[in-house]
Amino acid sequence: MTPEVSVSPPVAWGAELVEELVLGAPCLVFSNRHRSVTGLFADARRFPDRPYLVQGGRRVTFAEHERLVATAVGLLRRNGVKKGSPVLLFGVNSVEWVVAYWAILAAGAVVVLGNAWWSEDEVGHAVTSIEPVLVVGDEARLARLPAGLPVLSFSALAELLGDESSDPYDDAPGSASEDDPAVVVFTSGTTGLPKGAVLSHRAIVSTLQALLERTRRLPAADSQPPAPSSSLLSLPMFHVGGLQQIITPMVTGGSIVFSEGRFDPQRIVAQILADGIRVWSAVPTMVTRVMDYLEQNAHPPLVTLHTLGLGGAPVPQELRERVLTWFPSVTRGLAVTYGLSEACGVVATGAGEEVRVRPGCVGRPLATSTVSIAAPDEAGTGEILVRSPSLMLGYWSRPEGADWPVTWDPGPIGPDRWLATGDIGRLDQDGFLFVTDRSKDIVIRGGENIATPHVEGRLSSHSAVAEVAVLGLPHPSLGEELGAVVVLHPGQDVSGEDLGAFARETLAHFEVPSKWWFHPGPLPQNATGKVLKRTLRHEWVERGQAL
Repeated sequence: MTPEVSVSPPVAWGAELVEELVLGAPCLVFSNRHRSVTGLFADARRFPDRPYLVQGGRRVTFAEHERLVATAVGLLRRNGVKKGSPVLLFGVNSVEWVVAYWAILAAGAVVVLGNAWWSEDEVGHAVTSIEPVLVVGDEARLARLPAGLPVLSFSALAELLGDESSDPYDDAPGSASEDDPAVVVFTSGTTGLPKGAVLSHRAIVSTLQALLERTRRLPAADSQPPAPSSSLLSLPMFHVGGLQQIITPMVTGGSIVFSEGRFDPQRIVAQILADGIRVWSAVPTMVTRVMDYLEQNAHPPLVTLHTLGLGGAPVPQELRERVLTWFPSVTRGLAVTYGLSEACGVVATGAGEEVRVRPGCVGRPLATSTVSIAAPDEAGTGEILVRSPSLMLGYWSRPEGADWPVTWDPGPIGPDRWLATGDIGRLDQDGFLFVTDRSKDIVIRGGENIATPHVEGRLSSHSAVAEVAVLGLPHPSLGEELGAVVVLHPGQDVSGEDLGAFARETLAHFEVPSKWWFHPGPLPQNATGKVLKRTLRHEWVERGQAL
């Protein structure tokens, strides 16, 4: 008998909405829904023999995947993982990463997603704040952990999974409730080190169901499984956008094809053609680099790709138009998404003509997302507020001396469960959302969110630095790159290379500025003493960044 993951009976998916109290606040929710993420295994059993994961020559069907997960649960239990235990998942994209993710949830534990690009300081911060009972990861990442942590390597997991005689763990944990924590996603804190946004089972399932409803892919009762399709995975799965890609096929029956090695546009093009890729979700930087490669090499347009999802960073109108030249079959399948980790990755989305003819538009809010504009000006523009069942429980917080984080830090979520996004935008009369600016100190470089105060804090600790302001500068492929405006103490003489090396000691590589402006000082400030970064950015751009 093939081992299975213990799940609740399958549900009849539906689009009917009702209003319920979620953590004390009224929210629109789907009346028919799964109550936990692992309920998706019941849906995946509709297509047991289809490939779910494809990495190089390795293919894992949905049935094989469930067997691997059931076996991995036993290994986790033998390593001390219990219901509610935080388990750090720390590695690059692989089949073992996906199996470990589902196994942690099936064991009733909490998946803590570690960023594979963290610096050692950031790794130490995550471990100290979370205190995981176990770290599962690849050897390169495990080597960067503080000493003494219990670990399980992907290679050890792969060895067990390859032994078909291994007995699965059949003592099912108690069912998770909708508002139990499921996944912790680290997001750039605007004032320091990354914060762990705690996503509930409800948040993940609600976001998936709302996306399927918007794209008309919700399975109807007694309907035949949809036709198989292949989706290219080039986003890191420790980001909330990558996470959505491994969950959706459990309902749609599609295959995930892993991109190979570091991102390389030539390899991406070859994979799209060789593997018959029909769906690709990416940040704008990736798509720009692929189109540049096609143009520079006089390559014909890629007509096999039918759906292209863009998110993680602003999508300029010129990029939307250019996509239609190099991916002509995505005319109706070009999708733009707006979201943030604290809202499970997606607040609004749109596709095809509705976003193409509306520059700056990110689509309409999902059916379960209520969007409001705070203190709108005459043009209706203000800070974007969101209330949704997809909002995080809060940031992971462990009160001093407590064994368990008995409360979550609400962060930007108010007592009435409205999330202040820090983004500026407006809603038009047809309900389309436009994002026009950011009010928080975040730079998005190639899809990576960078908290500028965190970078400023590191640079300010250099003995030669008197003042510093870190800001985003326009970049043709990355969207933004990081620039640092530095005022040195009198008599000091350091270079950008010196400060970059200093920054790299504690910051992730993508957090190190690539442009430097040594300013005579003082930096311009407003009446409250806040540095006028917009003024500095304008002057820098006007002078061609040649400083």
